[in-house]
Amino acid sequence: MRSVDPEAGRGPIPALGAYFFIPLLACALAGYYFISTVGLIWEARATGTFIGAILLTLCSVQIIRLGLKVSRGEATLGFGDLFENTLFNRQRLALLALTAIFIVSLRWIGTTVGLFILIAASIRVMGVRDWRVLVSLALATAATVHFLLIYLLGSQLPQGLFKGVFAAIGI
Repeated sequence: MRSVDPEAGRGPIPALGAYFFIPLLACALAGYYFISTVGLIWEARATGTFIGAILLTLCSVQIIRLGLKVSRGEATLGFGDLFENTLFNRQRLALLALTAIFIVSLRWIGTTVGLFILIAASIRVMGVRDWRVLVSLALATAATVHFLLIYLLGSQLPQGLFKGVFAAIGI
């Protein structure tokens, strides 16, 4: 009688360490929100607590699911090709840098213009070369955000250098 190796044909064990980043960052964001809203009115705290609790629950489920796979030997905590010099990783890094620049410059350049530039640059980094697609998607996104959040809701998002221009044309 032949013995059968249970590991035969299984293939390489996936490295899932990188899959912990987003849930852990989301948990940190929820924690930051819980701490930073202590002094706000109860409605803002209640809404944030409700959404934060859902986020923490979903993140916990993901972390437990990944942890179980690692503990059963079905995966490792390695990062796989996350830190290798590949086109995809360079695009990730460029998108991260663009987002960081957007956040840092938001109060000077403003939400609408900054979002337009961020979306256009991000789409370009992802490989879209047609300027009509770049401009139309970025313009549609920025205009929608401006109309819904700044014009209709009157939220206090940074309007930057172009605040006077938007006020002069009535938007």
